[in-house]
Amino acid sequence: MRDPDWESMDEQEFEALLEGSVTQPPPEQVVAEVTPWRLATKRILTGIALTSITLNFFWLNYLLPAIGMALMLLGFRALRRENRWLGLCFGITVFRAVYLYAGLILNSTIWSSLVSSSPVVYGLSVLNLALTYVQLLCLWGGFRAVQRKAGLPPHAGSAVALLIWYGITGLLAVLRYSGLILPLVMLVCYILILRSLWKLSKELDQAGYAIRPSPVRIEDGIVAVAITILLVGGCFLGWLLGCKYPMDWQAANPAEHSGMEEIKAQLLELGFPDDVLQDLTAEDIAACDGALRVVTDVHDHAVDNSEKEPLRITGVAVELPGQRERWMIFHHFLWTADPGFYGTESIQLWPAQHLSKGWESAGALTGRVLYDKDGTTYTAPYYYLGQQTFTSESIFWGEQTSTDLFAAFSMPETGEHYRGYVAYPVAKLRDGYIMDSWFNYTHQRTALQYPAMTAMEFQMSGAWDGNGPFRTIQDAPQFYPTEESAEFLS
Repeated sequence: MRDPDWESMDEQEFEALLEGSVTQPPPEQVVAEVTPWRLATKRILTGIALTSITLNFFWLNYLLPAIGMALMLLGFRALRRENRWLGLCFGITVFRAVYLYAGLILNSTIWSSLVSSSPVVYGLSVLNLALTYVQLLCLWGGFRAVQRKAGLPPHAGSAVALLIWYGITGLLAVLRYSGLILPLVMLVCYILILRSLWKLSKELDQAGYAIRPSPVRIEDGIVAVAITILLVGGCFLGWLLGCKYPMDWQAANPAEHSGMEEIKAQLLELGFPDDVLQDLTAEDIAACDGALRVVTDVHDHAVDNSEKEPLRITGVAVELPGQRERWMIFHHFLWTADPGFYGTESIQLWPAQHLSKGWESAGALTGRVLYDKDGTTYTAPYYYLGQQTFTSESIFWGEQTSTDLFAAFSMPETGEHYRGYVAYPVAKLRDGYIMDSWFNYTHQRTALQYPAMTAMEFQMSGAWDGNGPFRTIQDAPQFYPTEESAEFLS
């Protein structure tokens, strides 16, 4: 008598063979593939484990939950008509899968933090968390119903233990517990709970319990491939379409400086750089009316390890007339070579009044960005220009709350002479203090980042540049303004 062909056997042939009292038991891996209950519960328990694991390296904190949720979806799909509890588990898993996968796709765009802070998304997050606990209750009820159907005394305490485990873990997260011993104990308990659930599912096999999987129109393999294509394609579209700010670019008005000729001539005579002056708005030129003196500082900076220095930063200080000593500070940047713009750029400003008690703010932050294309100059306001209060984490200083000025923007992929500036006025409070204004420019060097982060978010995070997607260049014009001189310190 020849051996049975286990590999090509379907469920009906398998059951008929068992009824015929086969003397040779089939291999364990074949039993798992042919027996729907064992395969479904194996997927569910593996999925629960993967969606609960947090490994913050190699993107495993995103990959493992994505795989785990797909396994849970396939597992509960096969059992959805076994009883109402497992049917509810399937419905909850569908919602949680949509929520998880939509979040993973949204993470590939720069809008993730903005959307996640909205009341609707916050409500969905709370609902998703609540449904996680409801799903465990339904799993407990589903296992008990299956045990009764198989003629076994209902006992599914391990499902309740898993529910309690999730509750304690959530409480520790809320309390920001930072110890090591308790998390290790929780990890051991988690492994024991999953082991108990797996033994529970094997009891049903030993009791001879069998199910017929719910009919499906799409095979499991096709569902898994479809989920993969959805995630990969969605993230690609996110990187492609959601990586830049929407900028209001308009062709510059050739007559925008009309009526400013006298002030411009006066500034040029005092030494104001002509290329910087041409980029200013009429309002910022008018703010320099009656200028007493101009001091200028120019530096070229590299943005990688090459010898090229494509970023030119010019600091200009204009002393203004008045009873109190006042200065208008300009920070101008110009890319002398196209560095490639892959997403967002940001300027973090530490103005004189921010760092020194000798100066105070005398007006609002202003500025704009520009570029040239086909002989035409285009201008746009910054996507964001203003003050932000944020909390950052530093390995040296710990958690710190700061309030800084920011200018956030995106540049188009085609063009030349990409440039822009920010400006602000200050007034003297007391003598003897240095004029110290820090200009921190963060450039995005690559589109390959996940989850996507804006340059401004990177600056506020307090993260170190390293070899990541962002590079920050610092420039700090500094001088002692006296009646005799006001030269920038080199």
